Amino acid sequence: MEYGKPIIDIVDKFEVNTIVWLRSLPEDELGPSRRMVEDIEPLAERGGTFQFEEIVVSSTAEMLAALATLASRCRDGLRPILHFDCHGSEESGLLLAPSGDRLGWAELTSALRAVNVAAENNVCCIFGVCFGMYLSTELSVTEPSPYFLTIAPEREISVGELEARFPSFYERLFETGNITQAYGERLAEVLSIFQCHEIFGKVFATYIVNHGSNAALSERREKLITKLLERRGISEATPDQLRRARAQMKVGLKLNQGILDRYASIFLIGRKAVLGIEDVEKLAEVYRRRRDARAAASTRSGRS
Repeated sequence: MEYGKPIIDIVDKFEVNTIVWLRSLPEDELGPSRRMVEDIEPLAERGGTFQFEEIVVSSTAEMLAALATLASRCRDGLRPILHFDCHGSEESGLLLAPSGDRLGWAELTSALRAVNVAAENNVCCIFGVCFGMYLSTELSVTEPSPYFLTIAPEREISVGELEARFPSFYERLFETGNITQAYGERLAEVLSIFQCHEIFGKVFATYIVNHGSNAALSERREKLITKLLERRGISEATPDQLRRARAQMKVGLKLNQGILDRYASIFLIGRKAVLGIEDVEKLAEVYRRRRDARAAASTRSGRS
């Protein structure tokens, strides 16, 4: 999945009312975390749009219990920005201290999904965690999104970079009440941002690129026809049976607005998809050109 500047601008409102700082760090690394909290907490104490609270966890069990409690609170109106202040890796997910437990991206995704469902898709996840954007590779449009919006690094990032930017980001957030504006002004140089609508569109655009060519559709259609006839107990289909089966599969395999809407109701947790079928096809064309350009560059490199 590719990150960076969106190809299509997407606008959809969501509600947050509380910053929840989830800290899990070894004792000898608490200095920067405490300094950031000391800078941010007074912003909420002065009053304004957001409340602030800190939850300290030391193990996988404690993190999952904290997220389950937050899910329960979301059913009563909590709409959180979940800020994860810990270590992480692309392969193993979050490192929780001082226990040394690893909370894998898949398990974290499942726990966050419950929080976001309870919050009616009004959760923002911010990862002060190396490779925090890797969580987005665990997503599927057949299940609800674990967040409306996420802000996270795609690479290893230093504590110094985070400490230099997060307090300023939150100060700007309290001033404007606008997460994307505060991100653009304070975090865009070092962290990436992704919205659930973008992920939804990218999944289907990638499907069109990988499986939407005439040859790919034809191959998949014939495989599905064989399975369909087997289920019906037909071992040697007549020309008429094959013609009707192919017509049925042709309609079923073509991506259309109805399919987008059906999966949107699941992944977006009741929100209407901002991207329509024409937008997805536009994304697919961009991805196709990128793929072809990479293939051409690889060919030229192989000849040199």
